[in-house]
Amino acid sequence: MIIPPSIYNAYHICKREAWLMYHQVCGDQFNDFMMIGKLLSGESFKKDKHEIILADLPAKIDLIKKKNGKIFIAEIKKSSKKIKNAEIQLKYYLYLLYKKGYHFDGMIKIPKERISIDVVLTKIDIEYTNNSLLEIEDLLKSNKPPPPIKLKL
Repeated sequence: MIIPPSIYNAYHICKREAWLMYHQVCGDQFNDFMMIGKLLSGESFKKDKHEIILADLPAKIDLIKKKNGKIFIAEIKKSSKKIKNAEIQLKYYLYLLYKKGYHFDGMIKIPKERISIDVVLTKIDIEYTNNSLLEIEDLLKSNKPPPPIKLKL
């Protein structure tokens, strides 16, 4: 089973949301936050390649950037509020490329805050991703979504 990055990312935020998305029971995919992200990506990095769809991979990469002669896969975010989730998402892209024989480092760009964070896929990350994918497959094969969990805000 090939797990799309949107499902992989949702799983790390809310397992129920991942199940609902996979089974096509989800909210509006064209919300204001997604539109803001596309605008930030296009306006902030005009010289670079944007929204690259990779053949054979269920991924759309925000940006490919060259820095000091090295190519980076970049994920663009509107704020650093959920930086851990951005790192997990980017490492999944790097993992998908790694499985195809490509070895790139990553970069999280937050234009409004002028932040750029380098991200490297390690052996521990590869093991973590493999384990996560097994857990996600088990979740998605279940007939019912996990029960909702109330989070304290």
